[in-house]
Amino acid sequence: MFNIENPYRHYGCRVNDQVTWGGYKALILQNNLIQIVILVEKGSEIVQFLYKPFDIDFLWHSENELKPPSAFVPAGGNSATAFFDYWAGGWFEVLPNGGPGCNYRGAELGQFAETINIPWNYKILCDSPEEVRVALWVQAYRTPLRIKKTLTIRPNIAALFIEEEVENTGNECVDFMWGHHPVVGAPFLNDTCKIFAPNCRVEVGDAEDGPDHRMGLFQTGEWPFIKDRDGGLIDLRKIPGPASRSMDNCYLKEFEEGWIAIARPDVGFGLAWDPAVFQNIWIWQALGGGKGYPWFGRTYNIGIEPWTSYPCVGLEEACKRNTAMQLQPGECLNAWLTAVAFESEDEITSITRSGQIIIG
Repeated sequence: MFNIENPYRHYGCRVNDQVTWGGYKALILQNNLIQIVILVEKGSEIVQFLYKPFDIDFLWHSENELKPPSAFVPAGGNSATAFFDYWAGGWFEVLPNGGPGCNYRGAELGQFAETINIPWNYKILCDSPEEVRVALWVQAYRTPLRIKKTLTIRPNIAALFIEEEVENTGNECVDFMWGHHPVVGAPFLNDTCKIFAPNCRVEVGDAEDGPDHRMGLFQTGEWPFIKDRDGGLIDLRKIPGPASRSMDNCYLKEFEEGWIAIARPDVGFGLAWDPAVFQNIWIWQALGGGKGYPWFGRTYNIGIEPWTSYPCVGLEEACKRNTAMQLQPGECLNAWLTAVAFESEDEITSITRSGQIIIG
């Protein structure tokens, strides 16, 4: 008469939504190669991207533990602490404010607000050994933006396929910044890692992350080279160890293909996306630097982040610099993104939407 899915199937592609992770409702998606944990009640944040053959989680985990709001109430703070107090690392998605808190048309938007910490809705669309597909969506509460996405995994490929749509549900034109903020860290990240990216321009602005930057300020260059603060050349493909005690942000733009990868000589993690939507790559290098709050020199990680807009200045400032995107009433913007784990000792020259790693 009808099919009954087995929620406890332990083979093939599978999804488990009967999970609490750090106090949050979570989804676990897995196949024979990867396991991915998504916090449904915390911005659909991805807190684990585990590659099973190496038993390695690429994502960075901070000194902060996951703290559900019901069990942790900060004593004080501001728009930045509302984000940092609850961020335990991983990969979050941002809409509509990329960076520090700001006021947008009377709406006070906190750091990276507003979809990062709020609960999302979800529905399991397909749960079979051949494919798992999950839908997630949320309506922003201070701006009239709705975001919907599907997450898909298939057998024998270490990739997560994401298809997304942002819609303006209001009756006014709305500006926004939209980005993915995956951050990789130890034990995967070390000084044998290299960053691979398409041919593009590199831009460095002011000292966004404090005084311990190694890159020279207010400059542009051609990937992978940029000047250091003394005028020498930095090869951005090479990753210093934590002893460098530095923290920098730079921006890649004017690329024809949307992809980036970070790899050790044995294993790596990469992203591919639609470059017509995510037209910029933010590379945040927190290499043992970051003086004072919130880092105190305790973090060693790298963010490899596709964004519609730049720099990390907040929506109000992005509007002034004409880098924010706009949606008219009822208008939608669609995008795709693929995240993949891979094994390769060679130079990565591209990543396709299907998760194929191009080398040579």
